[in-house]
Amino acid sequence: MDELFAICRTFEIDDHDARGFVLKRVGANGEGEPWPILVTRKGSNYYGFENICPHAGKRLDAQSGEFMDEAGNFLVCGHHGSQFDLDTGFCFSGACQNKSLTPIKIVLDDGDVCVTGVELAEEDGLDLEETIPEVVITGD
Repeated sequence: MDELFAICRTFEIDDHDARGFVLKRVGANGEGEPWPILVTRKGSNYYGFENICPHAGKRLDAQSGEFMDEAGNFLVCGHHGSQFDLDTGFCFSGACQNKSLTPIKIVLDDGDVCVTGVELAEEDGLDLEETIPEVVITGD
């Protein structure tokens, strides 16, 4: 089994809500690099995605920590308004329609929401406000 890294407690994410984190993972060059992720909750199920819009390569939360539409039904890119399903990360409306957020493995362990399947550079996360370089998206 892959190593588990606890990122928060289950009660810290409300139903039909999302929370962002910036972890540090080991990059291709072996150095630690910021890794923005978000975790969503739908009922008793939790889902994880990289916090990178497939359209423009920016974080979804143009305003730190703001991921949801006003009704709390969908993830929304704060830069251009694309909407994504909470559980699949599939974009059904907007500039990146029919694309998806990159999923990450989430495991619940004794009340903790954990990320697994990735090599982290250190266990402590980074400040959510840390500047994340934009990802260049090419092609369709």
